[in-house]
Amino acid sequence: VSAGSGAAARLGAAARAVHDGCRKALRAHATVAAVRSEEEGTKITVPAGFEPALVKLTGNVQGSAPYTGILRHRGWRATELTLPRPVAGYDPTVLAPAEVEL
Repeated sequence: VSAGSGAAARLGAAARAVHDGCRKALRAHATVAAVRSEEEGTKITVPAGFEPALVKLTGNVQGSAPYTGILRHRGWRATELTLPRPVAGYDPTVLAPAEVEL
């Protein structure tokens, strides 16, 4: 076993811990459901008039719908979302403040 494999194992463990924390936070504030009900790997038809926000076409996209292809990812959407009330003076539109080093 090489020294690199130990680092890879530690990195994998750290990533799993981060994903577990994200999953817990998401479940505390949102109910999610699959966009498509079919199993991944299934051949499906995307009809004309589909919502591009819900279905992303990839690969050799030509012509117009209906499109037939393999479902690679079912997608996820929030069916219920409850966020905590911001504290007074907090601006939720600021994603990251500017930094000024003095």
